[in-house]
Amino acid sequence: METNKLFEAEWNLMDIVWENAPVTASRVSAIAGQRFGWAKNTTYTVLKRLIAKGVIQRGGNDFTVTPLVSRQQIRRGEACALLEKRFQGDAAGLLETLLEAGSVPPEQLPRLRKLLDQKQG
Repeated sequence: METNKLFEAEWNLMDIVWENAPVTASRVSAIAGQRFGWAKNTTYTVLKRLIAKGVIQRGGNDFTVTPLVSRQQIRRGEACALLEKRFQGDAAGLLETLLEAGSVPPEQLPRLRKLLDQKQG
């Protein structure tokens, strides 16, 4: 079961599931149609992929879906995969790259300092 990587379409649909769970597939499809212009078949195809990955489960006659993993679990898995794949485990290099790119808003720097201090102490 590979839960550490979601493709963009899967992530978009999971946002809907996380926000509304438990939720029927028809409701997910309606929301995806409004947000992304997706057809019902597109939504159901992506839901089936998420079920196959073990990220959601289906239940009931109304095809109610429930997440089996949290948003944070997926984020953690994707972040760890990025760290290993692109930075060979060099967390400082990843953070340095984000800071150099201006990807970290200045207002988040105190929070980062606090997190680093907590891990150090």
